[in-house]
Amino acid sequence: MARRAPLDEKPYRPLDASMLSAVLQPGTVTAGTLEPVRVATPPAPVVVTLRSEPPGRPSALDHEKRILFTREEARSLDRLVGNLAERLQTPVKVSHVFRALAALLLSAERDLAQAASIRAPLIRPPNGDLAALHEFERQLARMMADALRSAEPRRNDW
Repeated sequence: MARRAPLDEKPYRPLDASMLSAVLQPGTVTAGTLEPVRVATPPAPVVVTLRSEPPGRPSALDHEKRILFTREEARSLDRLVGNLAERLQTPVKVSHVFRALAALLLSAERDLAQAASIRAPLIRPPNGDLAALHEFERQLARMMADALRSAEPRRNDW
């Protein structure tokens, strides 16, 4: 939250009027009136050897993916997640649902790739054309649903 400045405090001005007028009027700045700009030398690169996590040990959740929804979609999604939590009798968040869906999609990656290669090419509309974008996403959802229905269960997918 912003704070109110005391009445006797000088207003914050990152560029004062004298500096602006000096810059805008040619010939008013001489070589000795400005301090030289110091450029920081970048640190030497550090080489780090990355080790993979031991099998079976989960990695940290440190990558974020953003999704924008309409207000109605967000309400519907929150209602769905709330209903799941109530029926499962445990706290469930939207992120849990999307991570579960991501695991499902990743387990059916080969089936999704096959379904996409059989399907006619899709053309992604611009973000501003909401009706066309909705139709594009509906077609993707239909293709994904078909691929998931025909997906063969594989060992160690879950």
